[in-house]
Amino acid sequence: MSRKTLPPEVQQLIVQYQTLKETHAKIDAELKLTEAELTDVDTVLNTVKNLEDTAELYKVVGHILVKKGKNDVIKELEEKKEILSLKRDKYKKQLDFLVKQIGELEAKLKEALGRYGIPVGQA
Repeated sequence: MSRKTLPPEVQQLIVQYQTLKETHAKIDAELKLTEAELTDVDTVLNTVKNLEDTAELYKVVGHILVKKGKNDVIKELEEKKEILSLKRDKYKKQLDFLVKQIGELEAKLKEALGRYGIPVGQA
């Protein structure tokens, strides 16, 4: 076996590991975006709730502004908040699952490297 060539088993584990890490990074980025959007919706919702019932509210629809009632805006924002909360929870569960998979794969990779006498660096 050449020093530059890793055994196919190890190469496969490394590819799986890299794929899981990339997936984790993508989902983590989506989670952060969702949490930021959820914070924005919360802020707007609290602001709208504190407005007078007679306040004029407008919503951007395409390239135009449409006048909306306060209760309609609150309802839309609460629905959006619920959807974003569900997305956030889904992303958190996916990340927890990926962290577990990554840990298991790291252990398999270390074991495989050990079987081939390849030293594993300590982080």
